[in-house]
Amino acid sequence: MLKRLLSFFRNEYVFSIFAKVFSIILSLGHSVLMARFLGAELKGTSSYISSIASIGAIIITFGMHQAYPYLRKQMGKDTIYNDYLTTIICLFSVYLFISLIIISFISSIEIKAAILLIPIFGYAKVVSYVCIIESPNRRNRIWTILSAVDVLFVGALFLYAEKNVFWAIAILLLVEALKCIIYTIVLKPKLIFSRRIFIYLKNLFKLGFFPMIALLMTTLNYRIDVLMLRGFDHITEAQIGIYSIGIHVAEKIVLIPDTLKGVMVSKLAKGADENEVAKVSRLCFWASSLLCVLFVLVGDWGIKFLYGEEYNGAYLVMIICAFGALAIGYFKLIAQYNIVNKKQIRNVILLTIAIVVDVVFNLLLIPKYGINGAAFATALGNFACGLTFVIWFSSRHKIPIYKMFFLQKNDLSFIKALIVNDNKK
Repeated sequence: MLKRLLSFFRNEYVFSIFAKVFSIILSLGHSVLMARFLGAELKGTSSYISSIASIGAIIITFGMHQAYPYLRKQMGKDTIYNDYLTTIICLFSVYLFISLIIISFISSIEIKAAILLIPIFGYAKVVSYVCIIESPNRRNRIWTILSAVDVLFVGALFLYAEKNVFWAIAILLLVEALKCIIYTIVLKPKLIFSRRIFIYLKNLFKLGFFPMIALLMTTLNYRIDVLMLRGFDHITEAQIGIYSIGIHVAEKIVLIPDTLKGVMVSKLAKGADENEVAKVSRLCFWASSLLCVLFVLVGDWGIKFLYGEEYNGAYLVMIICAFGALAIGYFKLIAQYNIVNKKQIRNVILLTIAIVVDVVFNLLLIPKYGINGAAFATALGNFACGLTFVIWFSSRHKIPIYKMFFLQKNDLSFIKALIVNDNKK
């Protein structure tokens, strides 16, 4: 029995889901403690800093992490691995040095924090991505442990510290800094300093341009609402904090595709084709639908119980965004297939539709409906994004659209194989 159980968890998809579920539980604890510790106003400030840092990290990273599976597939791990990591380490060391110089000329604490976090967020993203390609299960174990550390840190602040902007920044910094250190140790790069660094850097910038634009648009699709809300005088920091909680809860609806996309990328980099994407997509759709129903049923009570009356209003934001979240799961999976197969331009073109929809409806709806208008704009943008990716993928690979949504006989065999531990499936 024990042997069968251990074999069950060795399946990368299964282990990834269980690790993610546990991580989501920890993330929920972290979110609740952070929201209650900071309060709605400081939570809004934290979301603003995080949004700037996330967008900046994507720009300076320039899609280099997403170029890695393509290079590995084309050139082989032995050829690319150490040169790639050496190049990344050198580049982000320069970025960090530049950020320290820039913040010495800035007075705003919020902007200082965001600029300092940009290279840290960026480097953590790169080494985390490489780690999940090379060792998905180990990366997920580390991610789970770091999530627990994050919860303990915020819990200690909640019990013993007085809330202020410095602690808000420390919460954003801690785990990202630990990711930088731990994932680098796990990857064990052999640093090779030579002129080849400049050649790799040039090639990475070339390969990474369109992935960067695509990822930037993806992040804007999530973060632009916070930045736009900040630009309206009638929207308070506290309202932004409430909005961020509603969005945070809604994003958990896509926990399954968000989890499996990393394992799927690993399989695609090792030879899997578009049928793997279609299979994972339809399985994720139904799993996400069940989560959506659950969130709708218990979300109102859950948000009030966990976050408190100060965040009253986050449930309606969550409800509005929930159905758009179902569609965004398709984007998360299909976009990864495009990246691995060097179809980044397609991601950029399709994402442009979602961004335009999001921005236009934000401008139209925020003045009258405030944070609920921003939520509706996000839902429409996500729906447009998912739908366009499904239609393109279906037509491009001659896969009927119904096979992107409805379970097939071989899916049941796949699920059964997981249960009986046939890891060759």
